[in-house]
Amino acid sequence: MTPYSVCHDIAKKNGSPLFLVSRLLGFKKRRLFITTYAAMRIVDDLVDENFFSGDDRQRQESRESVLRQIDSWQEQALTAAQGDFVPRSDSIQPLVFIGLNETVGVSNLGPWPWIALAGAMQHDVHEREIVTWGDFLDYCEGATVAPAATFAYILACVFRDERYVLEQGMEYCRDHVREMAIFCYLIHIIRDLAKDVKKHAQLITIPRTLLEAASLQRHTLAFSLNHKESMDLLIRSLLEKAGELLSSGQEAIQKIALHSLEKIILHKLLDKYIQLFHQLNTNPTRFL
Repeated sequence: MTPYSVCHDIAKKNGSPLFLVSRLLGFKKRRLFITTYAAMRIVDDLVDENFFSGDDRQRQESRESVLRQIDSWQEQALTAAQGDFVPRSDSIQPLVFIGLNETVGVSNLGPWPWIALAGAMQHDVHEREIVTWGDFLDYCEGATVAPAATFAYILACVFRDERYVLEQGMEYCRDHVREMAIFCYLIHIIRDLAKDVKKHAQLITIPRTLLEAASLQRHTLAFSLNHKESMDLLIRSLLEKAGELLSSGQEAIQKIALHSLEKIILHKLLDKYIQLFHQLNTNPTRFL
């Protein structure tokens, strides 16, 4: 097994829209995508698939261990982002981070995405509640803006003199994708709501204020899916928030300078979410 083949298998596993459209990328950019996506997938699966698969007692017993693993993951990612990762006997998925050395390690992607994503994962493992819309936006910085900005960086960068370079820097991508990233995340929340409530309440990242406005509670949401009036009200409130982001978000993301192929890839990805947004406005509870 090579670092790239390991990363490819991890990235391919869930068949995400990002993975599917990434197949259109050229060889160099696809390698950068595969390694970054696989590294981010590792920590996400650690929390969502492993930690939250346990009952209350199991999660309590494993919480500190999982938090230490997130710290280790962040340390490995930051080291690899500098091209300095050296595997140890206790390294997490070392081949993935060797692959990250070979791609992100010769880029100016920088440390922010890894720090932000780790923060969102720590939030989840601590099982903190998202109370206000402001709390939700703060959580989104790591949970969705960081991965989206990384993808935008991959689309916009150039491979020159054996390095991936984006002259404007990572902050340029972050600021231009933020609103569309949160828009897509809201559509994702609505689409997967019925599935997520059956797994664990912490996977419901809807602010408490929006739930209470629809006379709903996070911990009993699984039993409220058939309460059409309340669920319709909740989903319409999420769609309203998404609609507020859509126009300005599209305008901002279109300002990222991309070549024609990368523009096609970005539009293919975003069009799916925009179409779904319009379909949900016609039938908000279609996925329940």
